[in-house]
Amino acid sequence: MPAAARSVSPAAHLDLQDVFDRNHAAWEALDPDKIVALYAADASFWVQGAPRIEGRAALRQHFAKLAAQFGRFGWDVHRLMFGDRHWVFEYDMLIDMKDRNGEAFTARVPMVDIVDVNDAGEVTRKDVFVDNEARQAAFQRAGLV
Repeated sequence: MPAAARSVSPAAHLDLQDVFDRNHAAWEALDPDKIVALYAADASFWVQGAPRIEGRAALRQHFAKLAAQFGRFGWDVHRLMFGDRHWVFEYDMLIDMKDRNGEAFTARVPMVDIVDVNDAGEVTRKDVFVDNEARQAAFQRAGLV
């Protein structure tokens, strides 16, 4: 008697570390086209305290705005944890800025990302939780608020 066929879901073969690495590289380059290419067509992106952004066109526009405003980001990684088609990334975002007197400084803003991916390895949802006190202090120092 032949063995019963087994179906294996694509998620069983999803390499979340690889998906994270590709996503992180796109963010390190702060290339809106590379970032949005890793997102599902109906993906959403939300930063605590801001409206949720949905769909690739709106995401690309938002990522381009971030690139224009900040140039590049850096990360001081604390923890990266993988689950079933998601990861949690705890880090300090490092942003090179200038204060109101034109003096360079590096803003350090603690953040946590919760990122969901589909079976194809595309980001379907990214929620970003921000230490608002640290963000506010950095933006005030830079004269952005």
